[in-house]
Amino acid sequence: MNRHIPITAGLTGAICLAGLASGLEPAALGESIRCEVRAVAIDRPAYMVVDAVVRGDRLLLPDYTNGLREIDLGTGADLRSVLPMGSKRGQVTGPQHLGCGGGRCVVFGDRYFWIYYNAGFEFIDEYPGLTTGAGAQPLVFADRMVVAGTASPEISGGGVPFLFVQYDDGSVVPLQEYPTGMGIPEIAKRIHFQGPTAGGVDRLADGGWVYVDPRSYGVFVFDRRDRLIRAWRGTNPRFRPPNFAVYEPVHDDSGREYFSRWSLAQTQVKRPVALGPDLIGIVVGIPDGEFQQRHELDLYRLDGSPVATGVDLPGVKGGRIVVADAGLGKIVVVGQSSWEPGSKTMAWKVTVRGLEH
Repeated sequence: MNRHIPITAGLTGAICLAGLASGLEPAALGESIRCEVRAVAIDRPAYMVVDAVVRGDRLLLPDYTNGLREIDLGTGADLRSVLPMGSKRGQVTGPQHLGCGGGRCVVFGDRYFWIYYNAGFEFIDEYPGLTTGAGAQPLVFADRMVVAGTASPEISGGGVPFLFVQYDDGSVVPLQEYPTGMGIPEIAKRIHFQGPTAGGVDRLADGGWVYVDPRSYGVFVFDRRDRLIRAWRGTNPRFRPPNFAVYEPVHDDSGREYFSRWSLAQTQVKRPVALGPDLIGIVVGIPDGEFQQRHELDLYRLDGSPVATGVDLPGVKGGRIVVADAGLGKIVVVGQSSWEPGSKTMAWKVTVRGLEH
């Protein structure tokens, strides 16, 4: 199978931005842009919100201890359990990440298996992901996936890839990676941070896609052949790079609380979402008290021109927030009131007003 080798293969995010971005100045708040938010309480709290996919008025929620749930976005009620739980072929244990596209859906669970289904969630195939793992919602195409996560350094022959294309036969083409000389403890810090609540990918209307690196607020635009065509930085004046110097991973029962305290004290730039043919939205989490963040929306053209930054998302606050999906002028955000598993779970349906101006 022919593989298109992207021009970013073997480069880090910092190198990609060098020479491609032009130092855009922070934009003033767009006076005509505002967000209307409708909050929907999910009847049964999730164990831990990691990912979510929207299909019309339904939310598909991979819930680690409760399988893949289909939820009514109008009422918050569970409609059904989509997939059987178990360790047999075609079954899911500990579903964490879900991506749909190209007439199929892919689930990544705690067995580190990539499990493929058709659009009706009938089993197609599965294979171990022992050399790759998802950190955020995978972007699924008809013949491949784009994954923001981690891959074994043996795949690249150099550093540890954190953005890569994974084809249906299991072969991988790295796009961006941590440098070869970076030590494992430092890589581990970045892997922890570049997880479900920070950074990720989304598809564009022309068949291309866009990636956001939450460490730098770097935005990378790729064409339909996975070639980098543009890169720039977000301009939200409240963005601060994560302070990795003060974070030391803890590997006992207190580790989750320790990580949550540190990560929620950092600015969390979420996965990008396409709001139109030449418009992307990026939700930004701003620390707002212990274990809490409030959220703003930044809007950009694909060339990096700011449309508006720091637009308030009223009431979108919590201890664990992910961006599910978007449509023309609409975004769905899902989250929990606390970092603790099983806490109150919400979906916020966001409508962006003023885009016509």
